[in-house]
Amino acid sequence: MNRTAGLPLVTILTLNYNGKRFLKNLFDSLRSCTYPNLEIIMADNASTDDSVNFVQSEYPEVKILRNAENYMFARGNNEGLKIANGKYICVINNDVEVAPDFVEPVVAAFEANPHLAAAQPKILAMQQRNHLEYSGACGGFIDWFGYPFVRGRLFQDIEKDDGQYDQPCGLFWASGACIFLRKTAIDAVGVFDEDFMMHMEEIDLCWRLRLNGWDIGAFPASKIWHHVGGTLNKDNPRKMYWNYRNNLFLLMKNLSRKNLLIRIPMRMPLDFLALAVETAKGRLGNSAAILRAYKWVFSHLGLILRKRREVQRSRTVSDETIFERVYSGSIVFEYFVLGKRKFSDLRAADPLLAKNLKPFEIKYSRNITGATLSNER
Repeated sequence: MNRTAGLPLVTILTLNYNGKRFLKNLFDSLRSCTYPNLEIIMADNASTDDSVNFVQSEYPEVKILRNAENYMFARGNNEGLKIANGKYICVINNDVEVAPDFVEPVVAAFEANPHLAAAQPKILAMQQRNHLEYSGACGGFIDWFGYPFVRGRLFQDIEKDDGQYDQPCGLFWASGACIFLRKTAIDAVGVFDEDFMMHMEEIDLCWRLRLNGWDIGAFPASKIWHHVGGTLNKDNPRKMYWNYRNNLFLLMKNLSRKNLLIRIPMRMPLDFLALAVETAKGRLGNSAAILRAYKWVFSHLGLILRKRREVQRSRTVSDETIFERVYSGSIVFEYFVLGKRKFSDLRAADPLLAKNLKPFEIKYSRNITGATLSNER
């Protein structure tokens, strides 16, 4: 019996740049996957650490795309997306390990919900395997000012996984550490914006998907483990630069005119308060990173406005609908002043957000046998 008959092809796409030390763990775990219809692609950003030869020798089932140079995250993955054949594509970091059945719950969700464009698994920390992970945890949101946060981690407070976020639910954004994408959705709205280069390009993509009527979800029955700080440490000034630069970029690109004129002027004082705090603590590299981020934004207003026009011209959904999954307060104020340390504290304080985290009611079979994938809504 053909075990793949009737099952949609899923492409696993990982981007690599000098990450040979992570690849054995990733590809060994992918070999253990129980989903039988997989295509695996490694897009390599001109590594110099023998990554390509290692994968060719040890994992001949992996298709290798050799990028001409280090295209960074956005373009590097976009090159891989061009050759992906799957109905669904999982863009996954090279520094992760996947559970054997991590594909099935997400495929079932996609098959059951034709409006679902992007999804993520539960992301746990490689170093503390019973704790949620820093960058993605159980799915992403933003607050009123545009600061992103995730279910399971607020700033430096990372929650232990006790099943508190095991209910599938809608998200504002899915983590780029492991984001499943519906091919027809990205064909319609576009892929990662290459001017983001790295960091928050997945938030931008999810925002554009939402602006065009697609949905985003978290499906925690699917699990992976991510090596926190494996590619760029969270305290690195370079990471801070990309986060501030790209967060402003995505707000200016995707907000309606009314909300842009209201929120950006109210957001800027918070950024400069962060600048003052970093300076007072002697973290001058971080201070410089924030200033460089603003310098980039003001020196690239033409680029940002051009991209903004493209997004606003094609959008079909109002900000009012988009903001149903936006926390109505300030995550900075709630955390540092009111002492809220968990996503559940925020949800309890925001009835609108709680109301609109509508669960996806999906039943699925974790073990696929024969040619059928059991799912129903």
